[in-house]
Amino acid sequence: MSRLLAPALALMLAAAPVAGGARAAGLVAERAFPPAGACYARRYDAAHLARHPGQVVTGLHLWGSSRDLIGLRAASGQVDPELTLTLRVDFSDGASAQGKVGCAEVKGRIRRCGREASCSGGFAVEALPDGRLEIVNDDAASREPGSVAARPGFSPDAACPPAGRAGRFVPPDAQNRVFRLERLPLAACTEPGPGR
Repeated sequence: MSRLLAPALALMLAAAPVAGGARAAGLVAERAFPPAGACYARRYDAAHLARHPGQVVTGLHLWGSSRDLIGLRAASGQVDPELTLTLRVDFSDGASAQGKVGCAEVKGRIRRCGREASCSGGFAVEALPDGRLEIVNDDAASREPGSVAARPGFSPDAACPPAGRAGRFVPPDAQNRVFRLERLPLAACTEPGPGR
């Protein structure tokens, strides 16, 4: 999976600087998603959804490991190292969609993730100081020149034609724009979602 994101979207991962210009132990990807794996998730309760009637996401899970990414760094002259994660979105109609997403690494932080299918859009990722992850549905992919994004927002399961499927998209409106995920035990992400 060496080309998961369009070059214009390939904002990367990098070491985080600390006081005195020294580097923090490990890269952001390895701290957020260690080789043993990590899970970040959020499930919205009925009270939250009642206050946000336009929100179509009832749950979001993002999980994976930096193990393969660490292995790819040795071949970084031939391939673009990427962190591969799994994303599951649970929707208000009871269905869920799941798929692999890639986050490229060069220098910086975890910034953008998306599917190999450029028509499925992408999302920004920010590792927050308190250990949570923030997913931002900013619709940057569909605004790129020459974009082939099928619809605005992002999809965890869309694939491009001719053999692709339409997939489920999270629309980039105000009520489906920012999702703050808590770190949970890995089992919380690998259990089947409500629509599976």
